[in-house]
Amino acid sequence: MTRTLALLSALSVLAACGGGGSGGSPNTAGQSDRTEPAAPSAMAAFSANWDESRRAAIAAATARAATGGLTQSSNASSGVTSDMASASVADGDVRLTVRRQDGSSLMLDSASDSHGHTDLSSPLPGHNARSYALQDHTATSISAAGLSVTWSNTDPSDYLAGGYWMHFAGTVEPLSVTSAEFGAFVDGPELSGPAALPALGTARYAGRAGGLYAVHYGPNFMDPAPGSRETGEFQGNITLTADFGAETVSGCVGCDGSIVTDHTLVDGTTGQSREVFDEGSDIRFHLDPVSIGASGRFEGATVRVSHPHPDLTFVRTEGAWAGRFSNRQDNGAPRLAAGTFGGRAESSGNTEIVFVGAWYATK
Repeated sequence: MTRTLALLSALSVLAACGGGGSGGSPNTAGQSDRTEPAAPSAMAAFSANWDESRRAAIAAATARAATGGLTQSSNASSGVTSDMASASVADGDVRLTVRRQDGSSLMLDSASDSHGHTDLSSPLPGHNARSYALQDHTATSISAAGLSVTWSNTDPSDYLAGGYWMHFAGTVEPLSVTSAEFGAFVDGPELSGPAALPALGTARYAGRAGGLYAVHYGPNFMDPAPGSRETGEFQGNITLTADFGAETVSGCVGCDGSIVTDHTLVDGTTGQSREVFDEGSDIRFHLDPVSIGASGRFEGATVRVSHPHPDLTFVRTEGAWAGRFSNRQDNGAPRLAAGTFGGRAESSGNTEIVFVGAWYATK
């Protein structure tokens, strides 16, 4: 399965950085103090303060995307994301800038903050693609991101970037997290202008989605034990159906093949933790129909979660998803769509899952 624009595992940030404070992390721009402690992994920070990470994850998962943009994050006002994430791309290098409502910014740049990249096969003809694991830290913060980008090998203005980021405040050594921020975004010139939409007909799009998630297992579970906590990254296929005549679009993540996770599991009985890689899951994230606006943008609070496991009958879900059709055409319809999604779901057995991520799908 193509990993193009699938979000690079946050756990690979751990491996590249020599997690847990061992090994060393190369200095990045703006870090001249070579005695600064090496950063723990992003996943270690994610699980260091469960209550705060859960709060931030829920805030991001249920926030509506920023008006006019495609950013969904834990910093929100009246239920609408107040951050605005954007990417700039040059020769495959990518810079993520997250502008907060208070005027401050988070920045991660693959030219200075990369801890590994993978060259990929792009779904767009004449394009190159690459995914990055980025991380930066100070003595009192850790910032990390999984970003992917596809760009034209003849036109630098033709690119699409997406991914997720995490930011933790506290202390690096010893590791202590006092606040957390999570978010996901997509960005690119072909998502910035109005799309030319057909008046009639339907179109099917397929691609990849991924992001961050957290699970708290309820009392009905035997494996993992009740009370176990799981934090990590997921990715899977997304399918999207646009009905241009009805002006609606719907989708599903995980309905076409299993979702795959990399995660840290803390046992609810023993308190011991272990890392798990490439584990398949039959969970599905349903993106129920929303209206397509005249510009090609769409959003709604219509997210559901399902799973065939008898102890995972989800009885309540809240969330949001948003996207935009490309302003570039393929046989009379937009050539792709991309956006963000998130949700919080609770099962009848009191198992809770929270997730937020980004997606793309091509015609």
